[in-house]
Parts: sequence; C-alpha cells; structure tokens
Amino acid sequence: MLPTIRSKKELSITLSRELPKYFTKPEIDRLLELVRDNSKKHLLINILWQTGARISELLKVKVKDIDFYVKSIKIASLKRRKKLQRVIPLQPGLIGEIGVYIAFNKLQNEDRLFSFSRHRAYHIIREVVLKAGLDPERAHPHTFRHSFGVHAVLNGAPIIVIKNWMGHSNINSTLIYMQVLGSDTRQFYDNLKF
Repeated sequence: MLPTIRSKKELSITLSRELPKYFTKPEIDRLLELVRDNSKKHLLINILWQTGARISELLKVKVKDIDFYVKSIKIASLKRRKKLQRVIPLQPGLIGEIGVYIAFNKLQNEDRLFSFSRHRAYHIIREVVLKAGLDPERAHPHTFRHSFGVHAVLNGAPIIVIKNWMGHSNINSTLIYMQVLGSDTRQFYDNLKF
C-alpha cells in the first residue's frame, strides 16, 4: 500500500521546508579520497554515503547484517516504536570493501562493524570535512544521510523506494529531497516520448 499525504496543505508544508544541507557527489569523492589510506574512516564515510543510514543505526550493524550473496545490508530502524529492519542494496565496490575490512580486522558474525561511539564518529567526520575545506556546518554524519536522499532523487529512484531505504515512517520526510529537482526539470521533460 502506498503512503498518502493527508492534505494539500500537508504537501505544501513539506515542500516549503528548506532542503537540508548535503554534500554533492564531487564533494563526497573528495572526502573519500582524503581517507583512502584509512580503511575504517573510508568505510564509515562510504557506508553512510551509500546507504543513508543514521549514524546510530550504522554503529549497531553487525557482521551478520551484511549479506554478501544478495549484496545488501540490514539496518534496524531506531526511530520507530516497533523494531523494524530495512534492507538496503549495496554496490559491488562497497560490498567488496566491507568484506576486506571484515577479513583484515578478523571480525566475527556477532561483532559490530564499528566499535566506536557516536561522538567518535562525529569527530572523524568533522576532521575529514574540515580537512577538505568544506563548510563546517555540514561536518556531521547526518549530512551523508541527506546527501544519499538527494543523490537518489537526482538519479531517478522512485520516492517510495527512497522512503523505504531511508526508513522514514512518513513519506513527507522523504518528499523534502524532491526540492532539489525544482530548479532543473528539463532532463525529465527531454526524456518524455510523445
């Protein structure tokens, strides 16, 4: 069943909210390049970027939550009352990076991928963002979540799929990323066949 927006007013409020701060793809590439020699920092940034997971969700991921056959990651949605899990597909490069990281660190099924705190994760992100010379206001793990949402919208992923990947309980939380399309819709029109 598709989620519905209860009223035009609700849609108007959702779409009038300011688009959250996010990183562009070239900025992400730059951040990943800066940590290419540190497997833990690189993997942290890469998973945040490619899954849209909240940092608190990612820090709870265990080795057993990675499915190397299906190439996916299972994330427990922590912002809902019911304990729900969502499955997010992973690109081959990322699943390979996770596999190498697990093997190198000799992690077992019940081990968490990252054994540090949210505060340490925030510090890592801040350090890398500042080193890249990017806006310090974006130096937060949640910025990668917004970057994922924007990137998914720009690449044509259906909004309901993005909602499910991000674990939003309400479609209105996902619709905010649609604002990024407002400035340039020409590409969509050009793809229409009449």
